[in-house]
Amino acid sequence: MLNIDILGGLFRDFIFYGDNKHADEVLELPGGTGFNVYKGLTNLGINVIFHGSFGNDWPFERIGTHKDGKSGIFVSRNEKEALSVYRGVNLLTEFEKPISNVLFASLECGGKIFEKYATYIKNRGGFVFLDPSPIFEWKSSFVGLVDLLLPNKSEFEAITRVNKSLKQPIIFEKMGNKGGRVIAENVFEIPPERIGNYPLSCGDVFDTIVIWGTLKGLHKNDILQYAVNTSGQAAMFKGSSSALTRAVFNFIKKLKLL
Repeated sequence: MLNIDILGGLFRDFIFYGDNKHADEVLELPGGTGFNVYKGLTNLGINVIFHGSFGNDWPFERIGTHKDGKSGIFVSRNEKEALSVYRGVNLLTEFEKPISNVLFASLECGGKIFEKYATYIKNRGGFVFLDPSPIFEWKSSFVGLVDLLLPNKSEFEAITRVNKSLKQPIIFEKMGNKGGRVIAENVFEIPPERIGNYPLSCGDVFDTIVIWGTLKGLHKNDILQYAVNTSGQAAMFKGSSSALTRAVFNFIKKLKLL
């Protein structure tokens, strides 16, 4: 079985739907890029070791480490507007020795803890995936710690302003309703098959499929095709982790991976 360590956030997602302040529907779900990618890779048969923190008020599946304090909170309206993000005890996450030789991380737990995990993995000759969100945690020195970068369009632009001659790592860029592209020896770009109304989970689905395809040794262009199409399907469903789970399950059925 393939193994990966994940360093990322756990958030209580509150998503309000409706055309005015008095919402017609509200969902409360577990979320965060760390949690969502954990769920997606687990469903795809990858053995995931999760490094992250939940607080005293965490009402969902308990993974990672309990910390005394409030869990992270993410609030969104119609999945198109982030009203507020509170990282809470995610920022109390401490270093625990990774089990595998592969790391996926976001910057939700802070840049300093990412640096510790990534340095450990790289010193062992391992492989590091990074989703550089939130981008304000990015440091130019992180480039040397990353083998595969997973930015969205605005994050990619911010990174290339700081790291002007970005010759590595491999980059899988999320381009929203324009699809995605992979930048390696060459640049390969594809548009989405469909554009849905609920984009909140799309980036995390994209990350999940890119990681899975890379661990499986698939060609980069095929990985991008799968990632763009599966993340586009997630936009057809409401919710964060719930939409991701449905999209990944449909991907599994399509490829007959069960």
